[in-house]
Amino acid sequence: MGVKNFTLGVSSENANLKKNISHFLLVVLTWVIVKYVAIGPYLRDNELIVNFFCLLIFFQTLFLYYFFSLFIFPKYLYKKQIPTFVFYSLVSFLVIYWTNYISIDQLLPYSDAAKPNGSPDIWIRKMNELLVGTAGWFGCFTNPKVAYWNFGFSFEIVTIYLCIKYFRDILSLQKRNMSLETDKLALERDNLALERDNLSLELGFLKSQINPHFLFNTLNSIYARTVDVDEQASDLVLKLSDLMRYSLYGANEEKVPLQEEMEYINNYLDLEKYRHSQNLVDISFATDGVMKGYNIAPLLLISLVENAFKHGVNLSRKSSYVHVSSVIENGVLYFTVQNSLPEQMTPLIPSADIKKSGGIGLINTRKRLNLIYPDRHDLTFTQTATEYEVMVSIKLD
Repeated sequence: MGVKNFTLGVSSENANLKKNISHFLLVVLTWVIVKYVAIGPYLRDNELIVNFFCLLIFFQTLFLYYFFSLFIFPKYLYKKQIPTFVFYSLVSFLVIYWTNYISIDQLLPYSDAAKPNGSPDIWIRKMNELLVGTAGWFGCFTNPKVAYWNFGFSFEIVTIYLCIKYFRDILSLQKRNMSLETDKLALERDNLALERDNLSLELGFLKSQINPHFLFNTLNSIYARTVDVDEQASDLVLKLSDLMRYSLYGANEEKVPLQEEMEYINNYLDLEKYRHSQNLVDISFATDGVMKGYNIAPLLLISLVENAFKHGVNLSRKSSYVHVSSVIENGVLYFTVQNSLPEQMTPLIPSADIKKSGGIGLINTRKRLNLIYPDRHDLTFTQTATEYEVMVSIKLD
């Protein structure tokens, strides 16, 4: 932490040093241009007049540069408040003209032009005749020649500075926007990666809730002991073993063949047939369509079948039924579970919370459908006084 703070401090000091150096160079450059290039060589007057007007343009240039670059540009120009920007520009133009007007008028007596043998071509005399004698206090707006002179005398250098400043700010803004866009894209990538990780964790959690927790060795031992004694019992153990194997290993796959998922449901229904009297409970499983070549998320549909027994057959003391059908058509799986309802069961409202329509199993099913098949599935529940039906359609891979 200390090293990081030290690094930040050094970076800040370096930035301040570079800024101070740039300001110093700007001041030196401005004085050199004014004194030896733009103003000094053309005045042709005594040292007092030359130095005064060089200092005047020097301070005018620095004032205008910092006034516009630090205040007018950020507050008005960059925010596209053009009328206000134009207003301040015109006011600045007039104020600078007044300083030139007063300076020329007041310094004329100290010029070489005021001497008895002074040349009429000396700069300050000609400018005094033009500004004070002809143009007046608002000549920068009423006389094009005066306006052009005022711009060239006091604004030419600072205009170059401000143009450079403007284009540098535009480039810096574009660079910063590109950096922000890059950071935004990186953040979106991180969010997508995090979302994928959360999806994987949630899918793993949902799968873990329906994984069995007993061992195959026990089932194998039971099967070995019953295979020669009771064929029906050994068949029951074998089907149960297949169910457990699929639950343990198939559930670890992202997608499994649709045919294996249907075989799993069929084995489950066969076990339920063993558990219930065929005279009281009618259990059927019908399939239609070619299922080979399609894949589906494992253990996605079994909760719908389990709930048919949990909330229907297991609560009924009279004849009941569970009818399951699976139809594949044009790549869409239509899976339907119908079960009878016990007498005096409180009707379920179709739009009610899913917890009232089968508990945690259906909650998991709906979550997995939303996560794995977004905008590619439809889950509906229908209930009458004697029957409950759930139907899911999925656009398969």
